[in-house]
Amino acid sequence: MAKLRSGQGVWRSRLIVGLLSAAILLVGILALQAAYAYRFHRQVAESVLRDYAQVIADEFIRRTSVEIGYRGYFAALTELEQRLDPDLPVLPQPGELQAAPLLRTLILVDGAGELAVTGEPLEERIASWLLASIRDEPAAEDGSRPAVRVLHDGEGERQRSFVVAPLGRSAGDKTWTIGFEVNLESLQPRFEAMVADSPLLPASLGDGELSNELLSIRLNDVAGAPVFVHGRSSDPMLATYTPFGDTYSGMFEGMTLLTSIDPSAASRLVIGGLPRSRLPVLGTLLVLTVGLLLAAIAQLRRERALAQMRAEFVSRVSHELRTPLTQIRLFAETLLLGRDRNDEERQRSLEIIDQESRRLSLLVENVLQFSRGDRGAIRLAPERVDLAPMLREVIERFMPIARARRVTVAADLEDSVVCNADVDAMTQVVLNLLDNAVKYGPADQEVRLGAEIDGSHARIWVEDQGPGIPAAERERIWRRWQRLPRDERSAVAGSGIGLTLVRDLIALHGGRVSVEDGARGGARFVVELPREA
Repeated sequence: MAKLRSGQGVWRSRLIVGLLSAAILLVGILALQAAYAYRFHRQVAESVLRDYAQVIADEFIRRTSVEIGYRGYFAALTELEQRLDPDLPVLPQPGELQAAPLLRTLILVDGAGELAVTGEPLEERIASWLLASIRDEPAAEDGSRPAVRVLHDGEGERQRSFVVAPLGRSAGDKTWTIGFEVNLESLQPRFEAMVADSPLLPASLGDGELSNELLSIRLNDVAGAPVFVHGRSSDPMLATYTPFGDTYSGMFEGMTLLTSIDPSAASRLVIGGLPRSRLPVLGTLLVLTVGLLLAAIAQLRRERALAQMRAEFVSRVSHELRTPLTQIRLFAETLLLGRDRNDEERQRSLEIIDQESRRLSLLVENVLQFSRGDRGAIRLAPERVDLAPMLREVIERFMPIARARRVTVAADLEDSVVCNADVDAMTQVVLNLLDNAVKYGPADQEVRLGAEIDGSHARIWVEDQGPGIPAAERERIWRRWQRLPRDERSAVAGSGIGLTLVRDLIALHGGRVSVEDGARGGARFVVELPREA
């Protein structure tokens, strides 16, 4: 039957571990599927947001062509052309034109290739580069609008942009070219006004609630330095990079436009918005499941160890019960069958029956008290107790057991040692300590029982002449079902609950127990009780 129950316990443990392992595998599969679903949904949502960011870039470029190209560059060239005398063109100062904020330097190249400037002077390198670029300029197109070219130089400390065009009317029999250097810093307010004019995204998207405040726009020059910045820094994963190309005669050729939409607006543009990763939650669940598995394994091992200790406890108690019961039955049969040969043998049989029944009563009381402690059913009735008379009564009660081992119990009791205690519980505590001293000590030893006052505590101690308790084992002996390794190999019977019961009963009194080296080489068990309730 024991093997059958053990086998059932093993299969039960394996089943629980298997189920928890399957749960871990299931959570892992769910986490993997969630990762795939999240990744796919995220990619779709990011692709949609990038498409809308491209719409923003296209609209920004379109508006730039109108606001900067047509209303800025072309208007400035037209005004400059109207201010020039067709017979003897002379450049005005940039500040004399209405487009003055846009202009840094005015340029005039005559038919002989001579360069004249007003405003900020041009360095020799820039002047040579500009003349070479104009010389390579294609012939002007027919019509009233001149063929406008935008030239960029990015080799210096900052980008330089020049707008040039042939004169729209004849200046003698020579071909003349006019133009200006763009004041790039003046474009910032033009860009801001252009963005503030109306939403860059169509009103049909986001129910018209997507303002330009939720957009990020950054225009970089050829070197990557910002020319115009609007909104917060963009998420590189959601941004699009759009080159300006040759829009409006290449006015921003070489520059790059970076646009994106704030992720907080994703829910208005994409169903479900940008999904949040569930991996942290699933990862936490996976860790918790693994933790539960480990806790279950530890609990199962503890349960099996506890079951084994209980089985050993039952075996120990059975063995300890069998000895006194055998003795009682043997000597009772001797008396019943009249096998005693004289009064002395009859008296000896009665004494053995008495001492074994006392030992049996102590063991049964320990088991019952231990069971009550497990159920939390121990109830104390403390009263004011003079310890000396009570302990003398305990010695008298214990003497039959002590005499069986030829042990002498000596009392070292101070008078008037008074404390609040439950008499029955304290009697059981002292009987257990005396029983341990007699059981594990040598025959013919002297066991001493003492009581004294120590400040606010009353001390009761029991000292034997046994082998003592090693310092490393002094905490372990108070645990339930624990015995010293040396005692497990000996023939001394023991249930393993006596000292546990002592500790629990003293703890209920608000006291403490300890063990120390005895004055005569054995062990001294000390009980400390508060003198006041």
